[in-house]
Amino acid sequence: MNRSILTTLFFLFLSQVLHAQTRQGKVTLKVTEQGNKPLAFANVLVHKAKDSTLVKGELTDEQGNATIENVPDGRYYVLVNQMGYAPVKSAAFTIDATHKTISLPPIQLTTQAKDLQAVNVTAQKPFIERSAGKTVLNVESSVTAAGSNVLDMLRKAPGVTVDKDDNVLVKGNQGVTVMIDGKLTYLSGDQLANLLKSTPAETVSQIEIITSPSAKYDAAGNSGIINIKTKKGQLTGINGSVNASMSQARYPIYNAGGNFNWRTTQFNLFGNYNYGNRQFFTLRELWRNIESEKMLFHQDIWQRNQFLNNTYKVGMDYFLSKQHTVGVLVNGYNNAFRNSIFSATDIGNQAGQIDSVVHTLTQNDNRFNNIALNVNYKGQLDTVGTEISVDADYARFNNNRKLNLADSLQDFHLGKVRDPHGIRNLGNTEVTIKSAKTDLVLPINKASKLEAGLKASFVETDNRLQYDSLKGKDFVPAPSQSDRFIYKENILAAYATYKLQVKKWDISAGLRLEKTISEGNSVSLQSTIKRSYLDFFPSVATDYKFNDDHKLGVSYSRRIDRPGYNGLNPFLFFLDKYTYFHGNPYLKPEYTDNTELSYTFKQKFIVTLGYSYTRDVINEYLEQNDSTKITLSTNVNYNNRQNYSLVVTLPFDVTKWWNTSTTLNLYYNKYALMAQNINVVNSRVEYYFNTTNTFTMPRDWKAELGGYYYSPFIEGIFRGRAQYDVSLGLQKSLLNKNLTIKGNVTNIIRRGSQFFGTAKYENVDTRIQNTWNYTTYTLSISYRFGNNNIKGARERKTGSSDELQRAGN
Repeated sequence: MNRSILTTLFFLFLSQVLHAQTRQGKVTLKVTEQGNKPLAFANVLVHKAKDSTLVKGELTDEQGNATIENVPDGRYYVLVNQMGYAPVKSAAFTIDATHKTISLPPIQLTTQAKDLQAVNVTAQKPFIERSAGKTVLNVESSVTAAGSNVLDMLRKAPGVTVDKDDNVLVKGNQGVTVMIDGKLTYLSGDQLANLLKSTPAETVSQIEIITSPSAKYDAAGNSGIINIKTKKGQLTGINGSVNASMSQARYPIYNAGGNFNWRTTQFNLFGNYNYGNRQFFTLRELWRNIESEKMLFHQDIWQRNQFLNNTYKVGMDYFLSKQHTVGVLVNGYNNAFRNSIFSATDIGNQAGQIDSVVHTLTQNDNRFNNIALNVNYKGQLDTVGTEISVDADYARFNNNRKLNLADSLQDFHLGKVRDPHGIRNLGNTEVTIKSAKTDLVLPINKASKLEAGLKASFVETDNRLQYDSLKGKDFVPAPSQSDRFIYKENILAAYATYKLQVKKWDISAGLRLEKTISEGNSVSLQSTIKRSYLDFFPSVATDYKFNDDHKLGVSYSRRIDRPGYNGLNPFLFFLDKYTYFHGNPYLKPEYTDNTELSYTFKQKFIVTLGYSYTRDVINEYLEQNDSTKITLSTNVNYNNRQNYSLVVTLPFDVTKWWNTSTTLNLYYNKYALMAQNINVVNSRVEYYFNTTNTFTMPRDWKAELGGYYYSPFIEGIFRGRAQYDVSLGLQKSLLNKNLTIKGNVTNIIRRGSQFFGTAKYENVDTRIQNTWNYTTYTLSISYRFGNNNIKGARERKTGSSDELQRAGN
């Protein structure tokens, strides 16, 4: 009934808006550079011919195309510019009742090259670009990206940190939604971390960090959205590229892959494949002080990890006409993660006298496979800018895992070794996702338009865990510790966003409604938890442009972060003899109100003040049993979290051949957990510094020097030490820039990238140190072939992105 009412009201509303809309002017053009290559991110500015007053502006997309809509009747010219290129001014043109759509001829920009002490200087994208509410990392501009993975690149992003468990945080906060090419990954926790670590940075063109998403996006992601844009082909013909790299840290790392794009006047066929074999060594140290027993645990953990990844994507767009396109996209992966963990746990008194030691050997074998199918349509319904897009998605995720754990205890007082104790866990997780969505763009008049849409998603997860214990030489099932957990979730959503541009004002206001119906069923516990709730998510953004040099912006949005599917799973997972983890089926979603105030100077220097308040924060909590010496890790809902932030972005051209981009961040974070006789408050002022320096040299050489420093910080119950690192890279282009050779060194300051954290409250007194990065030396080679001016595949945001984001462990 609710679904029918929402749908009926939605389309009645759209019909009224369609009836009310009026025609308005639109200007289109294509911008290229030398070689007729599309030039992305060029500024296309519409000025009045009479007095050169700026009317509207737009950036070109990756194919060099720009469309400026809602231009009032009048006589204008277009000015196109980009840093490092000579600006170009078009001939004047007129928009009136008979000329509403103006298609200008292509405009080609030429680089401003200057001979400065035998140094040729040409334009290039900076590694970091920032606008109000969004930060862009141009990964393909980075020399040090070769041999790295996506998680490594995120560590370099301003305001982004990666914690001890490889969770991605923005402004010190969890609850980040990760998308790839506009599609949500549907993974979280370990699964998401494994995907990011197994995705080579060579396959990525940009990473977008969106801190103020509009109502068009799913409301999930309290800290915002990270969109990873993969490389695509760039007019009729075939093109592609191949790449390979080898890195040496403690163990060798190999990556290889390629992509292709074939475009005709009727269709565009595209795809890619990547293989990776990455081995890493992790050293962990853990101290636990059990005050009531006057005991101290000191645990050394040596962990060797191997990721084998095979990722693929293939798709086709069929052009029914210039205004209508249908497409199909299939992507997925078949990955394996294995590790061997050896730990030695010294047990003694607080004076450091050891009376016993536990040796544990753990072997994990995890297999992941995912396949996702998307069918889509996009159409332009008239000449005034009315657009509609429809997406239907089906995705299936499977994870098979096997864990063997064996430990033995040596008692120095008794002078004997206890018989080995063995555990085996066999687990399987299946996630099935079905979703559909439609989006509509409706121009209302010359200065405003409406964006609206509907979405429905249906998710079912089936988790099975078989627990076996070693009896003699055989493993015997333990039914009381085995379980099956089934979780079903249905989300229905509708949104509308109104956008208005009047004189110096740019206003956007939207509202998103999401109805959630969920059911979690633990078969062995015979426990079922059902929930149903309706949420409203408003978003408002306003920009006021004083003149070309000064702009002020204010934004507000409300977001939600639902628990990961497996985070609700009550299974008990054994990490070692004294450390367990289990999910919490009673977790509630967390809600965040985000507010930002930004000031932009000369369209590149930006200062942003932000405040966010989150209630029912989902974060890790440790429970320590002093008698059994067991520490149980789980997730609980904290009362609230507050975050104050100041972000300053400073891009500079120091010289014609030296470009630097520096970001300064200042935060104040405060967590509060007050429940069940527990009172934990953790707060701290934190600051973060990130800089990237690019040096353009003669004969197509380029160098890069980068680094970051993150002050001591907090994350939930943990307080962490400072982290810092420096990286260095060198690049040489050959064969008309089709062949590129890169060499780099990352993690130069090995100690600086360690995690060291403490948690002390109630009877818990724990310290953790993780060392997972070694100095890494990388050599890579890539080659582009074919017509590199081919217009690439359409980027689309499918309807099933948020659900896979949460499908991991």
